[in-house]
Amino acid sequence: MKIDWSSLKTRLIATLLMSTMIPLILLGAISYLALQTIFHEKIQNGIQNALSQTRTSLENTLSNMEYASLQLSQEGTLGQSLSSLLSSQSVFEQLQITTDIQKNMNLVNFTNPYLGVMLYYFTDEKKAKFQTREIRDDFAIDSLPLLSGVKGGSYYGPHQTAYKFGRNTVFSLSRPINVPGVEPQTIFVYIETNLLLFEEVLNKHHYGMNASHILLNQDGKIAYSDAPLQFPSGVEFPKKEAANGKTEEDEGFYLFRETSAQGWSIVVAVDKSDFEKEFRAWLLRYGGISLACLAISISLALLVWRTVYRPIRSILKEIRSMAGNRFDSGLNRTNVREFDSVLYEFDRMRIRIGELFAEIEQKERTKGLLEVEKLLHQINPHFIHNTLNTIQWIARMNGQHEIDRLVSIFTRVLHYNLGKEGAAVKLREELGALKDYVELQRIRYDYQFDVRYDVDEALLDQTIPRFILQPIVENALYHGLRDEEGVVVVRVAARGSHMNIEVKDNGAGMTEEEVSRLMTYEKEKNKAGLGIGLSYVVRMIGVHYGDHGRFQIESRIGEGTVMTMTIPLTMPGDDT
Repeated sequence: MKIDWSSLKTRLIATLLMSTMIPLILLGAISYLALQTIFHEKIQNGIQNALSQTRTSLENTLSNMEYASLQLSQEGTLGQSLSSLLSSQSVFEQLQITTDIQKNMNLVNFTNPYLGVMLYYFTDEKKAKFQTREIRDDFAIDSLPLLSGVKGGSYYGPHQTAYKFGRNTVFSLSRPINVPGVEPQTIFVYIETNLLLFEEVLNKHHYGMNASHILLNQDGKIAYSDAPLQFPSGVEFPKKEAANGKTEEDEGFYLFRETSAQGWSIVVAVDKSDFEKEFRAWLLRYGGISLACLAISISLALLVWRTVYRPIRSILKEIRSMAGNRFDSGLNRTNVREFDSVLYEFDRMRIRIGELFAEIEQKERTKGLLEVEKLLHQINPHFIHNTLNTIQWIARMNGQHEIDRLVSIFTRVLHYNLGKEGAAVKLREELGALKDYVELQRIRYDYQFDVRYDVDEALLDQTIPRFILQPIVENALYHGLRDEEGVVVVRVAARGSHMNIEVKDNGAGMTEEEVSRLMTYEKEKNKAGLGIGLSYVVRMIGVHYGDHGRFQIESRIGEGTVMTMTIPLTMPGDDT
């Protein structure tokens, strides 16, 4: 099925899913890397440290046995007593020495709780004497598994205890003693650990998981194994390059090794599946949480969609209502603040549009009235021109040359203003009409106006709206010529793709209120033309150029006024 991504519902659900899943994925990735570090470094270090403590504990146990064996050797009291016993010829003395040896053997065994069976073993007789406990009949030192050699003796084990009624596993030590008059290597001291020490030292619970101990003798062969199927006793342990503190791997096991200075090694084998069980459990829990979050996210997406969809339907209803020209319908609230705010603004817009429609209708009616007024002003202009021509000829016949000139200029100005050639004229035509207007004002007021022109001749054929300069210059004459030093400058120049028309005077200037009044569009009944002409200029620029035209006034009291009109070089709709 094709997914419609243009649907808000689809996008909303997809966004919520991504906002849920992306943090979960990032958090999962970070957690995965962190847990990898924890499981494969910290746990390994913990196992290695626990193994190091086990090695140290076992070393101390074996060292304690060695120390105890020195008391039974020829250097110790018991060894010397044994030498006296073997050299004595007196039966009574032998009985007394035998009693003392047995008593001291029991005392040493009692004062060293980590020791188990202690005895002297005579190889020529294959018999144990002075034992602290009853031993098995088949006990023989030469049948014990060698662990490693020690100076003057050997470590054995782990093996079954020599105690007749015991099945526990122990470590042991044997040391030959030299007695005068007895052949060497015929008498041995034998000491083993107590029955519980082995389980305490090689305790699997030290590692926090199922682990197997493997003891290697000095030849690198397996002397003892908790996992005989995978690591059988008597075979050579796989050689690895790793030293103490390094993790080895072998057929599904992580191997941790510690080598003792006494020549033996201890290895802990942890099944990889057990080692990573917690990690897999975390992955399952995290997967379950992710699925739960996904389900919650989808549920929330649907809930949010319902929360959004109903207000959207209300907004759509309002839009359709406005499309049906129903601008006075009531506002239906959604009880969701954000959507109610949108509906409120929409209602304001609807009211404003209704007002604009009414305003447009009013403007159309006003425009119709203006068209009628324009037609009234243009009724029979030939009659006006003929009358003015008659006045002009009468003035000439009577020698009234000033009147003749005044009427001639007025006729040209009137003809230009009432012209039917269109709304657009050449710049040179507009400037000609402007000069006639200034001359007409000079004759009217009998005053020599100082109006100067700075016009780029390349722009004389540029098209501009008709009757757009006269209102600006009229305002400059009204404000700018306060005394005989008053000057009005009309400057026309190109500025890129626009034409800049500037009318500047050095008159009294205007206040901001006067400037604002001049720029308004409303007609002031008590003002004879002032302000009405400038509003006409602003309207013409807006009608012909829209946002591409601009008109602004800058004025300072006592310094004068600058009126600037900026319009495009090519007038819209002009075919020239």
